Amino acid sequence: MTTAFHRPLRLALAFWFGALGLAPALSLADSIEGPEGATTEAPADVAPDAVAIMDQLEIKKTLDDLTIYGRYVDGENWIEYHLPDGRTAYWEKGCTYPGKWWIEHGQVCYAYPNYHDNAANCFVLYRRPSGEIQFVAIADAGFAYLASFSLKTATGNDAALPIGSLSPCVGA
Repeated sequence: MTTAFHRPLRLALAFWFGALGLAPALSLADSIEGPEGATTEAPADVAPDAVAIMDQLEIKKTLDDLTIYGRYVDGENWIEYHLPDGRTAYWEKGCTYPGKWWIEHGQVCYAYPNYHDNAANCFVLYRRPSGEIQFVAIADAGFAYLASFSLKTATGNDAALPIGSLSPCVGA
């Protein structure tokens, strides 16, 4: 009699532990890839209706010939124009910096010769149904955080940012 009782219990436990074993794999759909391929959970402050854009063609289609008027989470505003050839102009605190943008490992990356020592900054893009774009960075420690978001976007160089000339401004 006890054997008949234990068989369904063992089967139920096997299903339960099997489901627990699959849970991490299923949750990867809500995670993003960080440095050196490590996966990181999407941050809680990303809008619940935002969808990660990690396909190279989709990122390019989203950013080509687009001006983004954005705000960092600390409240500082910025503007960035993305040329289809990979050049960019970035405005912050009254200065415009020429630079470049590219796509690497499902993230959009930026570098500016006289801003932050030309160090690359990469972000996972999230797009909301409203059209808002959210930029998620991955810290060296491996956690993801919302770095900035768009207030408005416009096709073309809507802000008339100067393209290609070095900025007399010295970056941080």
